[in-house]
Amino acid sequence: MKLGLHQITANELAPVDLVKLAAQVGCEEVCLFTHIPAAALPGDDAPTLFPVVTRADVDELKSVLAAKGVGVGNVEFFPVTAGLDIDIYREGFEVAAAIGAQRAVTHIHDGNDARAVDTLGRLGSLAAEHGLRLGLEFMGLTPACASIERAAWFVEQVGTRVAGIGADALHLVRTGGTPADVARIAPELFTYAQICDATGLQVTGDYLHEALERKLPGDGDFPLAAFVAALPTTVAVDVEVPSASRIAACISPAGHAREAVARSRQLLAGLGQMRCG
Repeated sequence: MKLGLHQITANELAPVDLVKLAAQVGCEEVCLFTHIPAAALPGDDAPTLFPVVTRADVDELKSVLAAKGVGVGNVEFFPVTAGLDIDIYREGFEVAAAIGAQRAVTHIHDGNDARAVDTLGRLGSLAAEHGLRLGLEFMGLTPACASIERAAWFVEQVGTRVAGIGADALHLVRTGGTPADVARIAPELFTYAQICDATGLQVTGDYLHEALERKLPGDGDFPLAAFVAALPTTVAVDVEVPSASRIAACISPAGHAREAVARSRQLLAGLGQMRCG
């Protein structure tokens, strides 16, 4: 399993600096933003703070990626909404393709299943034109796709060639999912996973504050070892541990990222020992 350093784990860094940090802490990939919708989530203006890779950044970023031996796993984010004109995502996909990205993150915000499936399929086709596979994240924050079972259903409708499930530990727990639920999903339906921790196993649809203030793996209550063990061995894993309070306190991202990656590596090492045993 490859480890990727997610942009929001060190959100104050420019993408080129995130790549350098990823190399320092031993990550094979990064997760970057090449598009941010004007209204990502109702009442949420936080995404406007995320650094976005533009056409003007491509040459420098490609040079740094090559020099550091780091790839781009996921690019964010391209939600499915009612009445979506998918052409608004074309430039984001073009930038993603130019920097060698593999997957594009999407969420379902459209409560009309038939329309959402149609849009997801067309979005997946556009992504595929740029060498990208969609990663569909289920969230309590998106009632139209608020469980791993719903995500699996959507992927089955459009086909695994164009889409797969993105399984985030926070979203799994807050939507009432368990590692056993992950294990029941066909392996080919997954495309990536994301590791973080938090306090409590409560189910809620109101946890945006936690999404931007996560705990290091092992500092919370999530069953992360079982979660990782339930995933297919082929998925890439993002280390996604943002801390708005750390940024506000002007604490360097390097130590935070290093510890988050080290703990994630420990989880994966434990997984290897379990499977060898």
